[in-house]
Amino acid sequence: MHDVGKIGIPDNIMLKPGKLDETEWVVMRMHPAMGAEIIGIHPGTLLQTAHSVALAHHEKWDGSGYPKKLKGEEIPLLARIVAIADVFDALTSDRPYKKAWAIEDAVLEIENCAGTHFDPDLIEPFKTALPQILKIMEQYSDKHGAMDDLAFIKSGG
Repeated sequence: MHDVGKIGIPDNIMLKPGKLDETEWVVMRMHPAMGAEIIGIHPGTLLQTAHSVALAHHEKWDGSGYPKKLKGEEIPLLARIVAIADVFDALTSDRPYKKAWAIEDAVLEIENCAGTHFDPDLIEPFKTALPQILKIMEQYSDKHGAMDDLAFIKSGG
């Protein structure tokens, strides 16, 4: 649910085969707030958590993320965890604009971004969980990726 706001992003941006220009990035950076708005404000813990994660999953440990430029522990813990999972998934998946990275390269990139993009205290737990993550990735992999799923959903599937 962290990326539910991407349903508000036009297909010409979501499915673009090349790099986004600055105007397109402005639109893309709106998806966390859109997602939080879609989820809404609710009294239940589950939906409060979903709202918080949707809104904060692109914040960065060093404060350079978006939409609120939260820094360090200002970022909700679950959003910090989802940020690592989201980047790992993006790096290891084919996208219209890039081929999937090797697992080893993706892990190295996450390690290299500890303290800037990611909470440095979450890197070792991520690496500890990696065998389980890889098992689940293998178990649920298919012939198409998340971008195909998004296009299917947006087309009325």
